[in-house]
Amino acid sequence: MSGNPQPGAHHLADHRHARLWLGMLCGIFAFALYLRTLAPGVLGGDSGEFQFAAWLGGFVHPTGYPLYLMLAYLWSHLLPFHDPAWRINAFSAACGALAVALIVPLVGRILEPAKAGPTAPRAGLMATWLGMLAALTFACTGTFWSQAVVAEVYTLNVLFVVAVLLGALTWAGRVAEGRPAKAALLGTALIYGLSLAHHRTMILLAPALLSFGWYVGRKSRDARASLAGLGWVAPCLLLPLLLYLYIPLRAPYTPYVTLTVSPALTLHLYQSDWRGFLGYVTGQAFGGDFRSPAGALGQAGFAAGRLIQEMTWPGIMLGVLGLVWLARRAPALLLLTGVSFLSLLVFNLFYGIGDIYVYYIPLYFIWALWMVLGVAALSAGADALWARLSAARRGVAEWRRERRPAPLLIYAIAPLLALALPAYSLSTNYALADQSGNTQMISGWRELLAEPVPQGTILVSNDRDEMTPLWYYQYVDGLRRDLTGLFPLIDPSPAFADVGGVVDSALASGRPVWLVKPMPGLEVKYRLEPAGSRVRVLGPAGTQTPERAGNVSYGPAVRLAGYDVRPEALPANGQLVLTCYWQVLRPLTEDYTSFVHLVNGRGDVIGQDDHRPGGAYYPSHLWKPGEILVDAHMLTLRSDPGPAPYRLIAGLYSQQPGGDLVHLGEPAEIGTLR
Repeated sequence: MSGNPQPGAHHLADHRHARLWLGMLCGIFAFALYLRTLAPGVLGGDSGEFQFAAWLGGFVHPTGYPLYLMLAYLWSHLLPFHDPAWRINAFSAACGALAVALIVPLVGRILEPAKAGPTAPRAGLMATWLGMLAALTFACTGTFWSQAVVAEVYTLNVLFVVAVLLGALTWAGRVAEGRPAKAALLGTALIYGLSLAHHRTMILLAPALLSFGWYVGRKSRDARASLAGLGWVAPCLLLPLLLYLYIPLRAPYTPYVTLTVSPALTLHLYQSDWRGFLGYVTGQAFGGDFRSPAGALGQAGFAAGRLIQEMTWPGIMLGVLGLVWLARRAPALLLLTGVSFLSLLVFNLFYGIGDIYVYYIPLYFIWALWMVLGVAALSAGADALWARLSAARRGVAEWRRERRPAPLLIYAIAPLLALALPAYSLSTNYALADQSGNTQMISGWRELLAEPVPQGTILVSNDRDEMTPLWYYQYVDGLRRDLTGLFPLIDPSPAFADVGGVVDSALASGRPVWLVKPMPGLEVKYRLEPAGSRVRVLGPAGTQTPERAGNVSYGPAVRLAGYDVRPEALPANGQLVLTCYWQVLRPLTEDYTSFVHLVNGRGDVIGQDDHRPGGAYYPSHLWKPGEILVDAHMLTLRSDPGPAPYRLIAGLYSQQPGGDLVHLGEPAEIGTLR
């Protein structure tokens, strides 16, 4: 052997270095874009929780995300700019930008030629261009962008997906080049183990990684030799899982884990034993969120619609073309990306949580890879067409002697046209993803905390998402530590199953109770008093005795205990207010509408009112046996009431999906007016 490098070998090395720099430029562009549209401060929901938990070195809802919290803690305490909330938001931007940067060398690994040769420089340049195209396209997809501008875990999750695929391809590439591959294998295993200490959905990549390793090992003796060191792979995979011990170790020092409502009621948000720990890290609380096979199949349309919305129709067609290219030329890569895509897709179809749309982000990344492979197939087709035209013009024999490559523009046409996709996504998604003006939680909570809220007040919301900023202001800024925030499901006991149970528990403490916002419908259960933009809860509404007694039963579930009527005679102004006192005997499974009709002597309805008592916040399916609900109806009467007697008729009904009205028991006459 001569020992001289193959033609084009130095060009391949140059392109690999160039991809690292260009990937960095793509990452800087993405980081600048995300910072420009970054949320400026405190947020609600999971984002608000991550903001104070990461800064305090605490922990969050299952499955805990220990690696994210450790990294975000270091980032937020080392970064000298802005407040902690902004810093945690910026951590998502940094993780997203790094994921974008790694896509360029990843695509290079996929597309660069396996061996150096005369065509290697051009192929390497094409791989670099397409890496930039994939990175920019994915960076501007709406859902990924939306998670890169708030404190969330999904950009770090995608970073791990990209890194694991890059590590697997690096191992396979070294095997193909005859270079030592054991270090690449162990490095990939370590990255994968760390990813499992962040987001548990990374386990869904295991079938793809095993399939890929089996296929490469079946084809290569060197691969089998590197796999012989599997004894070291298990520690690399399993040792990072010890990071989950962060949760029980930090729990005793996390101030918001224990909430004292009253001397008789203390809420423990983390069960500090091994059973509680295992349930926490495995996400046992979400076990009931999985759909049936029929329900999962019904989500296929949603998944397809989201994919088209994120990647556009041209991107969908290019992705399909890329899949065909993979099937013909790179079956190992088809296994790696295809099995990953299917595993994630099937899981998402079955998983029924409210924010499932963010779980599709890794699928959009994989589709972006397939899309640029489709562009590569088009470029290869343009080159083949050029060769045919050249052979037809100069003659096959002359063309074979000269073998002139197609002009670079021929290769570049498809990638240049495809740049329209990230440009379109950038212009379309900018306004949707821009969170730079999102100060709703900041202004709302600062306004509330500035109001004269009594010491020791319990603040109640129906929504956990709007309560988390309170904990940020309390534990990060040190404001109003005397307040306690409660919301449904803060505790797994039935007493906290809905907002009515939460308010009952708060009132039982003897402390002042405020609603953080008006909740129309709760007046059926409580006496409420406006306090600026908030509402004071004065006590139960059904404690007074009705002016007119009643004993009308509506089936076995509800009884009319009595009613008040104002005025007691037929009003001259045509306005009548009748307040029903519904006593609940058994749990109700539907949301009922109550009605009151005033009927004259001819049987004509001269006034009526139908509405759903409890509104959206305390509808009848939440009513509990023993409660008395106060339900006020205002009737506007006809100008000509007709002859007496004037009878009051009341009842309840539910509206079925087909539109039919089904009464609870039978409507009944409850009294008369003079």
